[in-house]
Amino acid sequence: MAVPVFVLGLQRSGTTWVANMLAGSGAVAAVAAPEHQGVHESIFFSHFARLFGPFDDPQARGRFLDAFAASDYFLLTGLPRASLDAMVAQATDPAGVFAAVMDAVADRDGCTHWLEKSPHHTLLADDLAMRFPEARFVCVMRASATLVASRLVGYGRSPSRGLKRAADILRGALVNALYARHMRRFAARAQGRALLLRYEELTAHPASGQRRLVQFLGLAVPPERLVSAYSPNTSHKQSGTQRLSPLDRALVWLGDGLGRLVPLAVLALAEDRRRRARGADWPDWVWLKTGYRPR
Repeated sequence: MAVPVFVLGLQRSGTTWVANMLAGSGAVAAVAAPEHQGVHESIFFSHFARLFGPFDDPQARGRFLDAFAASDYFLLTGLPRASLDAMVAQATDPAGVFAAVMDAVADRDGCTHWLEKSPHHTLLADDLAMRFPEARFVCVMRASATLVASRLVGYGRSPSRGLKRAADILRGALVNALYARHMRRFAARAQGRALLLRYEELTAHPASGQRRLVQFLGLAVPPERLVSAYSPNTSHKQSGTQRLSPLDRALVWLGDGLGRLVPLAVLALAEDRRRRARGADWPDWVWLKTGYRPR
């Protein structure tokens, strides 16, 4: 079996860059495509594994199988549908299916590790560590000012204005601070299985970051092999903080401060409320190739 690697962190924190670097090494198998800016997010454990019912229910398992088989993620693996059918029949839970799929990709590509990168999985880190005791976790963090500035215009958005902009900035900084605390706590509990990477340090000293990743994961390749085959997934050309006014920066400072004080349990509660309010909340890019929609 290949070594599982999970890249965790908020959207716009640098997770895609780190994942693409690892996938470019030739030692780490990953599911990637240009239309997804490189490594594709599976959202497997946040969505596929949770939203179709108990795995031991044949009907629920059938719904899960149909949906995952039609997803861009599975189609981009290049594995035949018949192999997925067999994996689902033999597995005892969805995690076993995912491991079998990724092991097959790693074996085909001659890789010692396989990689999954989904920001949706960050709050599931403890569950993943328990289910995959051999896994390694790369937790990517970014300063709130540049992350918030990036998210204001990311994904083709037009920057919000007025009170909505203020709310977006405050909420973005608060969530970023809470996620950073969550990842630091997880790394402290993970007993050497998690590596904390700061986006700013990686951009300032990429060679050092490459060495840390190679050493942490035990990759049998030189650090300079960790090069992304895809263009940077940047949301703006100028420095992120140049887009922030003095008021914006004050809101970032306030959000960071609140994020250091609010109990981490609030983060899990807010995520649960969001999920209940939005239901399954499937991103529109999950089934781009087939147009499939789950029942």
